[in-house]
Amino acid sequence: MSNFDTAAPGRARQPEPRKGIAGAVDVGKAVGSSLKDTARRISLRISFWSVVATAALVSSIYYFVFAESLYDSQAIISIQNKSSASAGVGSILGSALGGSASASESTEVYQYIYSMDMLRKLDKKYQLRNSYAASDRNPFWRLWWPSIDEDFLWFYQYMVNLNSQTDVGLLTIDVLDYDRHRAQAINQTIVAEAEKFMNGMNATMQGQTMRFARTELENAVKAVRSAKNPQDQAVAEMRLSAAQQALAAAEGAANQQSVFIVPVSSASLPTETTEPQRLFDILTITFVTGLVYAVGFLMWSNVRDHRRA
Repeated sequence: MSNFDTAAPGRARQPEPRKGIAGAVDVGKAVGSSLKDTARRISLRISFWSVVATAALVSSIYYFVFAESLYDSQAIISIQNKSSASAGVGSILGSALGGSASASESTEVYQYIYSMDMLRKLDKKYQLRNSYAASDRNPFWRLWWPSIDEDFLWFYQYMVNLNSQTDVGLLTIDVLDYDRHRAQAINQTIVAEAEKFMNGMNATMQGQTMRFARTELENAVKAVRSAKNPQDQAVAEMRLSAAQQALAAAEGAANQQSVFIVPVSSASLPTETTEPQRLFDILTITFVTGLVYAVGFLMWSNVRDHRRA
């Protein structure tokens, strides 16, 4: 009996953990209900004008406290294409080399300025990586991972804005920087490197043209030597004559620059900052915030009305 009596109280206390779990569930429900009630009260107090005012205040703090002023140096270049080859030479070589339009050439210069090759040259000369990642830069707009080339290139592409008018071969280059003199110097270097790039392309194309013309002449000479009848001989001689003319024209074209850059407007030295456009950006953010709130409120009202129905 004594063993049974001492065991009975133990069995009687076993349900107590269930009460603890139930209590925890009740506390969780109470907390959830309180949070929902708090969220409901906050939503009732959040009006359109409070949202708009908050957006205007936050954006104003950012642009007038944290955002740094940037100078904008602008240069305009024209990409010209001068063809010195005759129509006959063009018909002979065009099938192998093709023709390059001003739109294509402008695109090539555009892509080169935005390339990692250009950025490496600028970084070596102006230490852009260290400048963009400096600790005194805007904490919300800074190169946080300078060791990652992709991030570095993306930041650089924001600081250099290009506007290409391919129909007329014009390219406008805007360089943003914290220092006005360096902004001008970077822009001047970009134009100079773009000219070197085009000169290199010219040399490559001229070399390809000369190699093709010489190869065509060699093949024409072989065709004349291997002709077996008068008809084949006449065709081979015509081909040889055309190849000789093409080689002479190619040699003349090799001494001339067919694609070159003409500065329309040299890199300017800015006298005042232009970026960011603080008032315009604040008004834009405020307007967009108000628009998003209005659309969201209408959608939520529609959903709420459907639930009630």
